[in-house]
Amino acid sequence: MTYRTLLLTAAATAVLGLTACDQKTAGPGAGPVTGAPIASLPLAEAPPPANVAAPAPYANALPAAAPIRRAARPSRPVYSYVNDAYRLADTFGDSPPDYTVDYDGVRPYVWRSGGGEYRVVEQAPDGQREYFYRGNSDYPFLVRDNRYAYAYDQGELVQVYYANGRPYDNYAPAEADIAGRYLARARHLYNAATHDQRQAAYAADWSQRRAAVIDSRQQWAAEQQRNDDWRRWRDEQARDQQAQREDAQWRQERDQRQAYTARTAAVIAAAALAAQHAGSQPDNRRDFANGDRGRGFDPRQQADADRAARDQQARDQQAQAELARRNEDNARQLQAMRQQQVQQQASADLARRNEETARQLQAARQQQAQQQAQADLARRNEATARQLQAARQQQAQQQASGDLARRNEETARQLQAARQQQAQQQAQADLARRNEATARQLQAARQQQAQQQ
Repeated sequence: MTYRTLLLTAAATAVLGLTACDQKTAGPGAGPVTGAPIASLPLAEAPPPANVAAPAPYANALPAAAPIRRAARPSRPVYSYVNDAYRLADTFGDSPPDYTVDYDGVRPYVWRSGGGEYRVVEQAPDGQREYFYRGNSDYPFLVRDNRYAYAYDQGELVQVYYANGRPYDNYAPAEADIAGRYLARARHLYNAATHDQRQAAYAADWSQRRAAVIDSRQQWAAEQQRNDDWRRWRDEQARDQQAQREDAQWRQERDQRQAYTARTAAVIAAAALAAQHAGSQPDNRRDFANGDRGRGFDPRQQADADRAARDQQARDQQAQAELARRNEDNARQLQAMRQQQVQQQASADLARRNEETARQLQAARQQQAQQQAQADLARRNEATARQLQAARQQQAQQQASGDLARRNEETARQLQAARQQQAQQQAQADLARRNEATARQLQAARQQQAQQQ
């Protein structure tokens, strides 16, 4: 493959990478995304040294650690650990590492978010090994290798997953031993990432390892689509207001990383091609002054080689100019795509606002209907209370009339009895007077009779 072909292939790959990473756009209210990430160092464009890709030890070759404690019950849902790691990796996206450090001869990649979350990736002999940390915590919450992932909570092992994120419940004691070794190494890596001398990552080295880092994230994304339990949990999280606020906080970081990826794509492609070109061009020149004449040096061959080198250099310059034009075209296309995405986002935001307005209007109507129903109920209750009051007053009047009738009737009976008693007394008095008169008359008759005798 010629240098020009490599250059154009890398340019096409960079364009595809930019297109893929720019599918997400900045949300409403997001700040500028043109600046580099907070912890990033400029990529080193020089050819990397031979030992830059020295692998970390195999998992079972790491120093033995104390037996790890297994949590009786996770404090978070089972999918929250692997999902948080995926969200952090997705936020970093295709962004090159912020920096690297020299840790025991290994140069792990380090990404740091604006909120203090870290991802550390080291190359092991059997693949990538990733360590994920929450903000301001030197304990990882997830470590992943090419076979399994291990979730931790406050230094305790809470879950083991397959590498794709599916829970692995009946894991063997060997996995618990590896989890303990990973936990100890993760703490040392965090200390190195936060305290050791930071060094710039080599652009050419990142171009070789970039695909593996991206593939590991895409493996999780594919599993989310297949795994009903994970997808159902994410759907529930999407409706949670706290999760929505957290997603909004991550959005600006993600946009900044996408813009940074776009700006560094040309540097990475050029460094990779320079490394490939340097590795594929043997030095056929001879030092004629040091005796190469006797070893078959031919000036005509040297002239042909020099001419071929000049022709190759011209082709390389033409390829570079073509790459620059393509990059400029890609930048314009990317700008147009971003504008289109902004418009689509604005349309989506407008649709959401209209939907929210409709919901608010519906809620207002429902509230108005409830208030009207409550007012109607209050009026009916008031009318019922008046009717009840009137009924009670009528009942009281009827009761008073009945009481008056009973009192009148009682008075009439008492008056009748009094009259009867008065009549009896009058009759008795008349009888007494008649009896008295009769007695007097009898007495007078007796006296008269006695005189006559």
